[in-house]
Amino acid sequence: MGPENENMDLGYKNGPRCLFNAVVAGPSSNITIPGLMAAEVVGAFGMYARVTKVAVNPSKDYDSGLHRAKSLSSFFRVEEATHSFRHARSSIQRRQGFRRYFKDRVEIAVALVWPDLDNSWVGEFVDVARESGAQTVVLVVSHPSVNQGVVSIANEVAHADLVLVGDIMDATLLSATLSRTRPVIEVHRALTLNGRSAGTDRKKLTTFLPKDDERSLLSILTAFDAMPTDWVENYDLRVIMRYSSRSISDHVAASYFADRVQLIGEDFSSLDMQQLMANSSAMSVADPAIDSRAFATAVEVGIPTVVLTEGMTTDVGKGYVGGLLADLLRPTSVYVAHHHALRLSELRFPSPGAWLDLAARLDAVSVEVRDGLNEGASL
Repeated sequence: MGPENENMDLGYKNGPRCLFNAVVAGPSSNITIPGLMAAEVVGAFGMYARVTKVAVNPSKDYDSGLHRAKSLSSFFRVEEATHSFRHARSSIQRRQGFRRYFKDRVEIAVALVWPDLDNSWVGEFVDVARESGAQTVVLVVSHPSVNQGVVSIANEVAHADLVLVGDIMDATLLSATLSRTRPVIEVHRALTLNGRSAGTDRKKLTTFLPKDDERSLLSILTAFDAMPTDWVENYDLRVIMRYSSRSISDHVAASYFADRVQLIGEDFSSLDMQQLMANSSAMSVADPAIDSRAFATAVEVGIPTVVLTEGMTTDVGKGYVGGLLADLLRPTSVYVAHHHALRLSELRFPSPGAWLDLAARLDAVSVEVRDGLNEGASL
């Protein structure tokens, strides 16, 4: 299944009739990667359950400054009702706070964990959920910038029924750390951001523009020229654009950092496109159509991607947490989005279809609970 075919209904609109209750806790920001991943879990799982979303944001400045780069996936999402959890210092207070979400029957409780954040709440959440009779699942995101990794959250997840981890190495390490007294541990592709090489300090930004679109080209070049001189030696800009006028190449030659800009006017095969994306640090594309080959390839590769539009509207990007949205008519917006995408260059993002697969796995867990209850009632 290709990336575009995977952009199915992820629970943003009206889904199937909800059958059971679930509580999902985790970061809530719609402009940080942990918060975006938690939102996708809630959105996809909403096809199966009545989901209560609990926002756990220990720090008041967890999203400081990132509001200047709008998330692409959040553009499509209908805001869910979110319950803010006050991150109390006391374990007793945290337990009391979580109990209010389990007053009614809850079949499954899910916690999304980002290693290296403050995850001291997870253990209490799991214990309170188990006390209520809910099946407990902890989702552990694997990403390349962790310090202590899964070892840091081992004690917090020890009492869970199931732990889904993004990376096989993390799963093995967690299993060894917890030894015999451990939950079931599985690997799931939606939870890994690993898979892209950090490479050198030099960053390559590739942008796709419509044929002979001088206005878009000037916006891209203006944004790139705004980069501090001390930084530019570490950056290259590749402009993929078919053109018939000499004025296009003249604009590139006249840019302030012209020696860091490469203009490519040829077409690419599918294989060439994949190779181009694979050796790019980040990608942007102007006004992509729903069948855009460039955008579809970017999602397949999992590269940080900026969608450049006029009016900040688009038809692509639903469920892709590695995307950003920028105003093509405002070079400042383009600069901020490009810079943020380049900061994410070490991450390989999951495809939109991965959230559907994860939701189906969570539903399977809840089915086990409901089947168990039905068997008990028939005895």
